[in-house]
Amino acid sequence: MRFLRLFLVLSSATALLAIDAVAQDSDNDGLTDAQERILGTNPNNPDTDGDGLLDGEEYFVYFTNPLKADTDEDGLSDREDPYPRWLRYEDLNGVTTTVDRITQGSEGLKFHQLVEVKVGNVITIDWNNFMNANFTLREARFTIKFDFLDPHRQDYTGEGYYKPVGNNQMEIVLPSYEGLYKGTIHWPGRAMTISDWVYHLYSKPLRVGQIYEFNAFYHELLLWGEEPFARVRAEVVGTERIPLETRLGRREYTVYRIRAVFKFAPFKDPFFRTFLAPDYELTLQAFITAGETPQKQAFVRYTTPFLRITPTKSVGFSDFIVKH
Repeated sequence: MRFLRLFLVLSSATALLAIDAVAQDSDNDGLTDAQERILGTNPNNPDTDGDGLLDGEEYFVYFTNPLKADTDEDGLSDREDPYPRWLRYEDLNGVTTTVDRITQGSEGLKFHQLVEVKVGNVITIDWNNFMNANFTLREARFTIKFDFLDPHRQDYTGEGYYKPVGNNQMEIVLPSYEGLYKGTIHWPGRAMTISDWVYHLYSKPLRVGQIYEFNAFYHELLLWGEEPFARVRAEVVGTERIPLETRLGRREYTVYRIRAVFKFAPFKDPFFRTFLAPDYELTLQAFITAGETPQKQAFVRYTTPFLRITPTKSVGFSDFIVKH
C-alpha cells in the first residue's frame, strides 16, 4: 500500500509538472510556450516581429501575424495600421474561399479580395475595390479567370472594371461565362459591391440598436437585364459569444451580431420570379469582434448572397467563417 501511495504521489507531481510546462508563458505575451512552438514565435520575446504588439494580442485580438511586423504588406506596421490584418475565409458549403485585406496607400482606401469559386468550373477573381472614406465604392479593377470543366471549352482570363463617368454613372466592363459585358449604368450614392457589404460597417461607430442603410451592387444581374442593386438595411441587433476554431484550439469571442435585409427590385426573368418571388428579400448576418477601434474589429463570420449567372443559373447564399 505504501508503494501504491508513493506511486500516486509521484504520478500526480509528474502530471502537475506537465500541465505547468504546457501553461507556462515565459515572456508574458499571452501565448503559452507550447502555443508559441505551434506558431513559430519566440517564447522568450513578447514581441517576436518587433511591431509594438504583444504576440498574444496579435493572434487573439488583432488577428494579425505575430511573425510579420506588417501583416498586410501595405507599408504600415501592424501597430500603426488602422486595418492591419489579412484574413482567409472559407465558405461552409465548401464552394468558395476568399482572402480579404484593407490597405490605405497612395491610391487611397482599397479593399483587396482574392476569391476562388468551385462549381464544377473553377472561377478565380482578383478584386481591387477603391473606396471612399465611408467605405462606399469609388471604382474597381479586377481580373476573372475561368477554368472550365468541359475540356472542349477554352479557358480564358479577362480584365474588368467599374469606372465612374459623368454624374452618378458607372462604366462597367465584366468578363462572364458568355464573354465580355460592357455598359454604362446609373450609380446611386452609398453603394458598394455585394461581396464586401460587411466592410462598410468599419466606418461606423458600432453599437447595439444602430441602423445603417446603403445600396449593394450585384453585377451578374446586369447580364439578365435585372436591376443590379439591392437596398440594404443593416442593424446591430446585439452582442453574443461565439466559438472560433483556431490553430491554437477553440476560443470564444464576444461579437456584435449584425442583421442585414437585402431587398431587390421586382424580377422580370421567369427563373428568378419562380424561385425567388417577384419581390425578393434576403436576410443575412455578420459577426464582428467587439473592439474600440477598427484595428481590434475583425469579421469572424458573415453571409453574402449569390445569384450566379451560369448556363444553369443558381441562387442562394455563402456563409463564410474566418480560418485563423
